[in-house]
Amino acid sequence: MEIVNDRDKDFFYSAAMLNTKINYRTLKELSDQSIICNYRDIADKELLKEIAHKEHDLSQDTVLRISNLLESYGDVEKIVREYKKIAMTNRIEVVSVLDNYYPYNWKELSGMPKVFYAKGNYSLIDNMTLAGSVAVVGSRNPSKYAQYATDQMCKTLGDKGITIVSGMAYGTDRQAHISSVNTKGGTIAVLAGGCDNIYPPSNKDIYDVIQNKGLIISEMPPGQQPLRQYFPSRNRLIAGLSDCTLIMEAGVVSGTLHTASFAAGQGKEVFVLPNSIYYENALGGLKLLEDGGNILLSADSVIDSVARSVMFKRMSMGCPGELYYRADDKDCFTEGANIDALRELSKLRPEELTDDNWKMLIRDALTLKPLCADELCVITTLPFYKVSKILTELELNGTVCQEKGKYSLTFV
Repeated sequence: MEIVNDRDKDFFYSAAMLNTKINYRTLKELSDQSIICNYRDIADKELLKEIAHKEHDLSQDTVLRISNLLESYGDVEKIVREYKKIAMTNRIEVVSVLDNYYPYNWKELSGMPKVFYAKGNYSLIDNMTLAGSVAVVGSRNPSKYAQYATDQMCKTLGDKGITIVSGMAYGTDRQAHISSVNTKGGTIAVLAGGCDNIYPPSNKDIYDVIQNKGLIISEMPPGQQPLRQYFPSRNRLIAGLSDCTLIMEAGVVSGTLHTASFAAGQGKEVFVLPNSIYYENALGGLKLLEDGGNILLSADSVIDSVARSVMFKRMSMGCPGELYYRADDKDCFTEGANIDALRELSKLRPEELTDDNWKMLIRDALTLKPLCADELCVITTLPFYKVSKILTELELNGTVCQEKGKYSLTFV
């Protein structure tokens, strides 16, 4: 076969990384010397020939690795054909870091996959970028207490629109997916093997539900078996995809602690469900608390953490998209305006926004959690009398309700 389009090159990259001597160091040297523009260029057979003939100033190790890829080129093409066949049969999509819809959280971190594979409802990627995501992991043999807490936490967060991310393992992972798959936020399962490989096999029931209602992703290509050495890498992806991580239960020696370590290393908050000091299966989690982890007492603190992360992401993303105006007033945004653009304008030229625009911003601020009027004043930079007036109007038309001094949307 001939490698002609970008998707073929994505499959080729995966095949070369798994089946030849090409590694990240090779790609980095080629990129640093501007020999390749991006990872897809390693599918260029003519370029590989130039490199193999030492027509570039490269280390001997890189030249040898490229020569090995060139010698194996035909075998790699056969593997690509197999990947494509399995992907088509199982409705698996390939996603590149060069795509606009690559997960935002991964783009902000180093060491995330250049290519990954997805099966299911891909709109969850957009949802977790705008509404947040939480990794929920723990023991494969959780106590009833941890299982109950996982169920309640995932349902509460999911109903707020927050996406739950886990690894589809026994125990805690399985419970996290079951409890969140039918919520507004949905669930994402990150697998250690290809998206077509159900592991453990006994989780086929939840796998079937997730592929129809949630999303299954993996950095491993279709057909790849979930080998033991792939699981730590899978855990780093779970942490990287999420805005914070919940450790529901973990022993002293546990893969769950790897996920917590990755999350902390990525600058994410780690929350730990408190448990008995005499319960051996919880000692790893208690150690995390001793080392500075956050105590998981309720969903509120998690929602606060996610809200901060989401706000930062929205500000970092700027104001993409087209702006829409009312036909009778070109200076005023309509209800269809891009919320990011409104947010930006509220900081630069707040006097140009109408009451309807401010209502949109206040509704947006209340999407993740209830807020009091003072908190809304800080977020919108509006004076109290103005916020109070808008909240009264929203309350009268049934958009928001007030309980214990905090306002929340009547529906999210």
